Amino acid sequence: MRQLKWQNGASLTELLIGMALGTAALASMASLVGYGIGVNANLLNSSRLNEEASSIFLLIEREVRRAGFSGDTINMLQDPAANPSPFANSITVSAFPGEDPNSCILFRYDANNNGVFDGGNNGENFGFRLREDQVEMRVGDLDCEALGWIALSDIDVVSIQSLSFMPVQSINGGVPTTSINTLMEAEILSDEKVSRRFESQTLVRNYDG
Repeated sequence: MRQLKWQNGASLTELLIGMALGTAALASMASLVGYGIGVNANLLNSSRLNEEASSIFLLIEREVRRAGFSGDTINMLQDPAANPSPFANSITVSAFPGEDPNSCILFRYDANNNGVFDGGNNGENFGFRLREDQVEMRVGDLDCEALGWIALSDIDVVSIQSLSFMPVQSINGGVPTTSINTLMEAEILSDEKVSRRFESQTLVRNYDG
């Protein structure tokens, strides 16, 4: 007769311990996956905010730096009394009604380099302002209080919390210089915890006054 061999399986205690360890491992993996998804979402939001807000802020800096530029610079330097610049002293700062003070800036420069102010409708008036959590760009001769400006920021993506322009005038070597201190605070609309503050001091090299 054959002898029957006993096969020992896992005991109930061992089975329960194995299940507990497996459950803990799965929970740890789920926690890591959730954390990774959260970190990735924050990185995407931060990247989107930087892309949207940084490009706007750099545009403002670049345009403000050109305020007062005239293509007739040589004649102005040789005989300033006979050749006054039509672009000098053009910077003004105010605000759209209901917005923070100094949240709108207007200026002009010689866009076509002919030394003549051709009028705002010919693209030589410029400006930026804050209105209803958006940055807007000036159109034609519109002032800070007028409607009809063009929105630069996407209200569905980024909320502009603040925007301010502060002119600073000084005398260096007997020559008056003007700088514009610009501050902008922005946050991503989908997550207000993701925000960024932009600050700069822009020397307006061509501005007289």
